[in-house]
Amino acid sequence: MPLGNFPAIAPSTSGEPFFARGSVVNATTPLVVICAASCGLYLVAWLLVLGWVAWHRRERRHGDDAAPIGVSILKPLCGADDELERNLTSFFRLDHEPLQLIFGIAAPSDPALDLVRRVAGRHPGRDVAIVVGAQTDAASPKVGLMETLLPHAAHDIILLSDSNVRISPDEIGRVLPGFADPRVGMVYQPVVGIGERRVPAAIENLHYTELAAFLAIAARLCAGQHVVNAKGQWVRRAALADVGDFIGVRDNGADDYVLSRLMLAAGWRLSLSGVPVRTVHRDWSWQALTHRHLRHAGLRRRLCPWAYPLELLLNPVPWALMLLATPLATWALPLVAAKMALEVSAARLLRGVPLGWHHAALIPLKDVGYFIGWFASFTVRTVSWRGRTYAIGAGARLIPLEAAPDLALAARVA
Repeated sequence: MPLGNFPAIAPSTSGEPFFARGSVVNATTPLVVICAASCGLYLVAWLLVLGWVAWHRRERRHGDDAAPIGVSILKPLCGADDELERNLTSFFRLDHEPLQLIFGIAAPSDPALDLVRRVAGRHPGRDVAIVVGAQTDAASPKVGLMETLLPHAAHDIILLSDSNVRISPDEIGRVLPGFADPRVGMVYQPVVGIGERRVPAAIENLHYTELAAFLAIAARLCAGQHVVNAKGQWVRRAALADVGDFIGVRDNGADDYVLSRLMLAAGWRLSLSGVPVRTVHRDWSWQALTHRHLRHAGLRRRLCPWAYPLELLLNPVPWALMLLATPLATWALPLVAAKMALEVSAARLLRGVPLGWHHAALIPLKDVGYFIGWFASFTVRTVSWRGRTYAIGAGARLIPLEAAPDLALAARVA
């Protein structure tokens, strides 16, 4: 065959043989696939959440007012959270009756006790109980407090609410329609973070809004999975009794999620509310941010080992930044910018208030930090929570490594 019939091979301008360049492309292929999948999933999630918000806004305009159902709110307190007084005051200003507020403090020396007494004194018309002391044989200090508060609850619907939650005056009336179906045993709210002033607080609020609201809504719509967070967890008293009250979560660090699974197993339905609940982080430190993230990541990894790897796939920014080291480097920054734009718009819709530009610019730092934290969680063997240290067992079980503090017996003091 004449030489002229062979195809010409262009010389490499980079000095590398052509087969070396091909191997670079082949080595990059898995990263490109992961990056494309991550960005595509995030875009699908954004479209789902966009439709969910639009639907619930229309439903709210045309929905009927809820019947006057009695609500008891159980609120365990520990220490002085960011803007605790404003958060507590928001519950006293709720526009709903009948309403009962039940606060629990484990130790009489806790500064939250004087604060809640002071706020209650400014609202003498409210039905309020302040309980000091807790069940000390529950591994979870929070669940121990809730077990102590539950016998004081007088109404059929119970809201389990953390101390750093701030509620809107009309929120109860907007959430209660979720119980219209008598088969619903639990209604839970997506969680958004608000109030950021320092950088660590802004990162925590971004993370909460993305993980516990944006992705939680997408998981429900796309995969039918309920991702329940205790910030806004409403339960029917009969459903709670069916699962033995809090007996099944007394030693669990993810009591909110596990309680929801127990109710499903007992034949009750769960309902995702169309009303986000707001949790306040204002002046956090880097240490508090790191401590909480590693604790929560360690719990999630042991609670749902099959789902934990999906968190990496739903975090497009680190994968996009890895493209900077490949021949596709020009795609990296546009992909990061697109993800930032999607997250900022979703946060605006869910929070109801826009992010400041200087806080929106923290999204890549947040995503890279939590990407690193995902791997760091495999080194977490113990957690410290409310003054005690625990080993983390399978299923997010808490194993105390030290004796419980000597607390006063529960007593109704107000």
